[in-house]
Amino acid sequence: MTGLSTGVTGLFVDVLVFGAGLSSGNAVPTNYYGLGLLRIGWHGSYYPVIPIDAASMFIVVPDKADGLGYSLLTTTSIRVTEDFGPR
Repeated sequence: MTGLSTGVTGLFVDVLVFGAGLSSGNAVPTNYYGLGLLRIGWHGSYYPVIPIDAASMFIVVPDKADGLGYSLLTTTSIRVTEDFGPR
């Protein structure tokens, strides 16, 4: 798990390296399977899993969230950027 900054309202998640063995769907833009999973946390408790299913995605962060757990599958690499804009 990695810490989130106080006041963060969203996360931009960008896939830098698509790991081997992933599959894709028919959505526009393309949806992916098998890249990885994210979990937003607060004081050691976690919200439901968020699959990484797009090359670039935005996640709204609940109030008071203080951590981000993750599991990347195969050789996937991502960049997560915090956003502090209005909700």
